[in-house]
Amino acid sequence: MPSRTSQEQFDRQAAQYNAQWNAWNAESLAWLIEHAHCRPSHRWLDVATGAGFTAAAFAPLVAEVTGLDVSAAMLQEARERAQTAGLANLVFETGAAESLPFPADGFDGVVCRLAAHHFVSVPKFVAEAYRVLRPRGRLLVADSAEPDNAPEVDAWHNHVEVLRDGSHVRNYTPAEWRNFVTGAGFALEEVDQVRESVPITMRAWLKKGGCRGEAAAEVRRLFLEAPAEVARTFCITRMPDGDISFQWVRIALSARKPG
Repeated sequence: MPSRTSQEQFDRQAAQYNAQWNAWNAESLAWLIEHAHCRPSHRWLDVATGAGFTAAAFAPLVAEVTGLDVSAAMLQEARERAQTAGLANLVFETGAAESLPFPADGFDGVVCRLAAHHFVSVPKFVAEAYRVLRPRGRLLVADSAEPDNAPEVDAWHNHVEVLRDGSHVRNYTPAEWRNFVTGAGFALEEVDQVRESVPITMRAWLKKGGCRGEAAAEVRRLFLEAPAEVARTFCITRMPDGDISFQWVRIALSARKPG
């Protein structure tokens, strides 16, 4: 179990999830939109909407988007973003990914971007997405991931994520995601690795997670002393100003509910 709940973490850190965070994940968002095949009549659900960047990107393409999150502070950020953008078809509700507060067969699409690694149970989330989707509805997910068959990289990455943010549960491999999706009954359409063009910088990354003091120093040490395979996988680079840049592995997938 995570040492801090997602609600506690993101209520505390909501204001940090700004345009810089969105830029670190821009290619993932573009992939999701490209594979959504949105229609003007569609209703979409954005699970763990956070500050609402994904929901706001989908809203102009469909009839309605519902953004769901456990964090009241994140939802306030999202509502302000929607109001500023004049998105009248974007609504927000409180709820958890593992028990979606919606009836069956109500959405044409469910999207989840850069959040599933915080979920207590990804299989429950995927099963709930299946339930609330209409027949032939689409599930789209983008998240940080681990390479298949790379246990050293997997263990290192998940360890530093927990040190930085106690609400982190696990980054999964492509093989694990395939099992989650097909196990829930979905037909898997596509799985890609997405390389983001804007590197993450450690100082800003630690700040967004509220990681300070001894924990921050330990995360920095682990990056500087990362094994060669880890450093290569995540493009870990020491910058001239002493900061550290890196790029996580991102997985993006599309699946359909049969019907």
